[in-house]
Amino acid sequence: MERAARFLAENWLFLVTLVAIASAYVFLRSSPTALADEAAFDAVLANGRPTIVELYSNY
Repeated sequence: MERAARFLAENWLFLVTLVAIASAYVFLRSSPTALADEAAFDAVLANGRPTIVELYSNY
């Protein structure tokens, strides 16, 4: 138990940084939206709400 307490005391900043990065990833990542076709995409863009379009390419 003393060894674990010493490890936490010596590495608290690293552990806090690691938890902050992991939390940011979980809460800020984007998830894919299942749109059936181009008409559904156009409907989402025209619904009057702000929409973010994120494009991805392997090239």
